[in-house]
Amino acid sequence: MTAPSDHQRLDPDSLDDARLFERLEQPEAWPEDPVLQAELADLLELHLALGSHGLALTEALVPAPRAHWTTTWSLAAAAVLLVALVPAAYTLKRFQTLQRQAQDTVRLEQLARKRTQDRAWIAFFQQSTTLLQDFEQNPALCKKGEEDRHQERDMAVILLEASHQLAAQGAPSREAEIIRASLHAWLAEVAFEDNCLNPERARELRQWAATHNLESEAERMERRLRGDGA
Repeated sequence: MTAPSDHQRLDPDSLDDARLFERLEQPEAWPEDPVLQAELADLLELHLALGSHGLALTEALVPAPRAHWTTTWSLAAAAVLLVALVPAAYTLKRFQTLQRQAQDTVRLEQLARKRTQDRAWIAFFQQSTTLLQDFEQNPALCKKGEEDRHQERDMAVILLEASHQLAAQGAPSREAEIIRASLHAWLAEVAFEDNCLNPERARELRQWAATHNLESEAERMERRLRGDGA
């Protein structure tokens, strides 16, 4: 009986692989997806390298007693090695891609949180400045001759709650926290006053704000946070 040829001894799956490699060597038939094209290019480079060094791979893989095996077997061995290496190479590359994406996602989330935090602090200092300026203005009077400060009191209540939330989430800087604490103390006094405020008490609150430079400090911190890119 005539011995089967080397070509006939090839496993049918190897023939399928050969057709796949032939398709791999036709970039014009590749999908238009840039990411997929880059991955196919890497596989093609590996395929060509293995094909050009098939004989060397054969010498390294074939046992000495069977050295009569031909170059056809060499290419088949290269194909087998390629099939073994491609999934590992693809898996590694895919893992590295996912790892980079995860790192980018974490970095963007951290940046977004910082921007949101800075905006909250900017709004607090800006609105506190407005309240301090309003408190300097002469208001309408209540029937008892007291100052009608219900609007300022309502705003102080809102800002006092915002101050509690900012303290809980943490300050962008130690200086910002010091100024927030000073404003918080003043806001608490205004928030717990009556809507109709005794003129003498109103003067005390204005003097307190002036002594601690609350308005100028709030404005300065607002500008600083805006300058930091918030």
